[in-house]
Amino acid sequence: MSRFPPVADLVPHSPPTLALDELLRWEPGRAWLAVTVRPDTPMVRDGQLASVAVLEFLAQGVAACLGYEAFRTGGGVRVGMVVAVRRMVVHRPSLAVGERLELEVAAVRTSDQVSTFQTVARDAMGAPVVTASMTLLHAERPPD
Repeated sequence: MSRFPPVADLVPHSPPTLALDELLRWEPGRAWLAVTVRPDTPMVRDGQLASVAVLEFLAQGVAACLGYEAFRTGGGVRVGMVVAVRRMVVHRPSLAVGERLELEVAAVRTSDQVSTFQTVARDAMGAPVVTASMTLLHAERPPD
């Protein structure tokens, strides 16, 4: 049993768009999460997912990191959007259905309106699949 709430309580998505399996570890401004490529994962074709689509998993990882921070302080989950991606490196072209990734997201700069995170998705052997620096715009905080 996880010591963290279900990711569905931390991210403003629902299946099949919600890809994350669980929050593995968290510290302020940093989170580690797990995701498994499933047959019903959007953009899976012929049992493969183009690795560039992992950017969505990483963005959801950022949302979960910020969502858990809000959860801890009694706040609500906020909607956000990726507005810039810098230094994205795709280390391999695709992933097979059934592959499990571990995501790590770490805040570089944050404010109430905008955050920049350094992110990496690693395969079961610990090899990077995708790395990216992303900037996200956050919606207004929900009322208490």
